[in-house]
Amino acid sequence: MTRFIGCIVALTLLHVAEVQAQGYLDGLMNRATESAKRKAQDRVNQNIDQSIDKAIKKTEDTVKCVATDQACLKRAKEEGRQVEMVEKPATNDTMKCLLTDTGCMKQAKAQRKKVEIVEEHQLDTLRCSTTDTDCLTRAKATGKKVDIID
Repeated sequence: MTRFIGCIVALTLLHVAEVQAQGYLDGLMNRATESAKRKAQDRVNQNIDQSIDKAIKKTEDTVKCVATDQACLKRAKEEGRQVEMVEKPATNDTMKCLLTDTGCMKQAKAQRKKVEIVEEHQLDTLRCSTTDTDCLTRAKATGKKVDIID
């Protein structure tokens, strides 16, 4: 009987040791997996940071010049910076008017501005009378601003 109890105790202790060893191995595997995930994420973050730094440096090293601005082009060359050609800024001496909008054309003439004849979809703001429900409805449908002309 004592031997039987001794065998049961020995088997129990052996089983406990096996469970502890399995738990230890599981813990090691979990830590190794987490470490690999952290390293992979760190590497991704490092690559993202390098890409951002590269883009910022390129932006800092680039000068925007109008093709006809010789002073800007010369200054960029002297500083050893890259040049990005840009359009000349639009001057404020032109008004966009619909062909049928004589009020817009008269206003442009009074302000000594040039008139650019455009279609309605090219305008940012529609000029509508308070009684012109069609114009107001089109402006609302297209999300355009409205300039009340009466």
